[in-house]
Amino acid sequence: MKALNEKVYEFEGFRLVPGESLLLQGEKNIPLKPKEFSALVLLVERHGHLVEKSELLEALWGDAYVEEAAVSRCIWAIRNALGDDSKNQRLIQTVPKRGYRFTGEVKATNGNAGSEAIGTNGSNGHREKNVIPMSRWNSHSAELAIEPAVFESENATEKRKLTLISPKRSKRWSSGYLVAAFAIVAVLTLAIYYLYPKASPAESANSHSLAVLPLKPVIAGSRDEKVEFAITDSLIHKISEAKNFNVKQLFAVRKYTELEKDPIDAGRELQVDYVLSSSYQISDDRIRVISQLVNVRTSETEQTFRSETGIGNVFSVQDSVSNEIGNALFAKFGTSPGTFVTKRGTENERAYALYHEALYLVDRFTREGSAKAVQLLDQAVTLDPNFAEAWSVQAQAYCQFAHQGGGTPDTIFAVARPSLERALALDSNNAVALMVRGTINRDYFYKLSDASKDLERSIEIDPNNTQAHRVLAGVYYRDRRFAEALEEQKRAVDLNPTGILDKWFLAKYQIATGHIDEGIADLRRLTEIEPTFRLSYDSLWRAHIGRGDTAKGYESFIKNKEIRGDSANELDRFQKTYETSGWKGVVKAELDLMRSQDHQGAYSIRKVYIAELASQLGKNDLAFDYLEEALKFRLLDFTYLKVEPLLDPIRSDPRFVDLVKRSGL
Repeated sequence: MKALNEKVYEFEGFRLVPGESLLLQGEKNIPLKPKEFSALVLLVERHGHLVEKSELLEALWGDAYVEEAAVSRCIWAIRNALGDDSKNQRLIQTVPKRGYRFTGEVKATNGNAGSEAIGTNGSNGHREKNVIPMSRWNSHSAELAIEPAVFESENATEKRKLTLISPKRSKRWSSGYLVAAFAIVAVLTLAIYYLYPKASPAESANSHSLAVLPLKPVIAGSRDEKVEFAITDSLIHKISEAKNFNVKQLFAVRKYTELEKDPIDAGRELQVDYVLSSSYQISDDRIRVISQLVNVRTSETEQTFRSETGIGNVFSVQDSVSNEIGNALFAKFGTSPGTFVTKRGTENERAYALYHEALYLVDRFTREGSAKAVQLLDQAVTLDPNFAEAWSVQAQAYCQFAHQGGGTPDTIFAVARPSLERALALDSNNAVALMVRGTINRDYFYKLSDASKDLERSIEIDPNNTQAHRVLAGVYYRDRRFAEALEEQKRAVDLNPTGILDKWFLAKYQIATGHIDEGIADLRRLTEIEPTFRLSYDSLWRAHIGRGDTAKGYESFIKNKEIRGDSANELDRFQKTYETSGWKGVVKAELDLMRSQDHQGAYSIRKVYIAELASQLGKNDLAFDYLEEALKFRLLDFTYLKVEPLLDPIRSDPRFVDLVKRSGL
């Protein structure tokens, strides 16, 4: 029974009821996700006092690895629900580089026992025990190349170094990672099904699309992610053998680890005909797996499959369960059964576990995650020096680290080379290694033709390698082969329907092929699905300005700056500039700001963006000075030289033609 003296907090027309997980405005229930609600409870309980970012991370995510950006997204959502924003900070104040403080006047009511007003300088001084525990969320996979002109706030550290921090280890394999929280997926569950709901072109009339969801424990406290993902991976590969199944790969389903997640919702998001939803229980050194085949269209369970085996060796469990359940599934659809042995690339269980843990971090596409993945894979290849897959993913992690601003491209790619060469020496047909080599040829050596060959070969070996499709689409785009880029990116979206970055790239390529209204509409939908995904706003302001709509262009431009964390004073300054000097004044102010954060002659990721702004203002000499520096440092976004519309004003200049020729693009 709920205690009568449980506190209820009131502020500015809102009532916060922690024990009931309710935020009310009058009689209206204001929806918040679990982590957002718990963060608000913590801030209100500590009213008037600073709550450090590290404290929020610990309270909401525990031992799971989550970057600080997750906290920022959480606070953004709370402010949005309360009608607050980062500019006015009416209720939640940002304390730069430290955390947040709730500043509104709060009245705490103890049930029927009375109330107490909490002034602006005080709080109850301690954290209540009723902060709601959080469920875990996961992420989607991302492209290996980040788009140009998307920078951190002016207070961000300019110089990045390759710093590999030891990951926080948990008692169970990958429990600190494989159930990590992501807000993006939560938002996608509401809307992504309605974006591009067409079936994959690869599917024939007699084929069935299927998603094998990660196994879930019958008893939540006894979960073992090592077992869950090992069996899921084997089931995917087993069922993929059948020609009449189009099976979503592990990277596409890895995010569905929440125990409460509805498999039908997952199936709709993944746009499949069926989902295989499985539970398991470990008892007396045996594991029992029950899998239900759910028809997504009818929401009915068509058949249930069971398997039981000894828990001893994880590899033997993989093969036993995947064969038993896979063959039973084949029988239902008239496919001949067979014996399947998972292709793992290693016989070392620990190396295999480290590899999957690192693969999860690589899929997350964060700088910190990439660095940690490199370290985990160091351990894996130490245990098994002939583990080609581990070497190739390590090279991929290094490349992602470079794309995320982890260091100068020449330094990072030089470090990645030995891992890449080792992977290809062990297996010249390693699809991931070929994809990584294609990425380096595209983004560092600027050899688009060589990149195409590597990527096309990677896709020939593994048609389900979504990153290879995505990177190849980027090659076509950079080479002005816009129609081919669009078609190739559609294949990436088919493989990864919930990937918000894939949707973003598709919208960009729609605009490039002349489908501007469609591209802008899809970018708008992405802002509704994930309001804090600022790449959508970056592309929107460029698209609107390209059409001459400076009002909408400025709206998206300033939203992009707000989300990336620009200060309230900075946003005010730009607003006043726009009101007095229009869009041209805004471009000049942005150019001055970017130049103040850049140092000529030194490495910086801003140089191409500065050249774009200078080009828009007719400062051609300045634009070419920065483009020359971008070429000197082999900046990753220099590869967009031939296609970036903001550079159109200088495209006919002989210096531009010479620059393209010298770069090899």
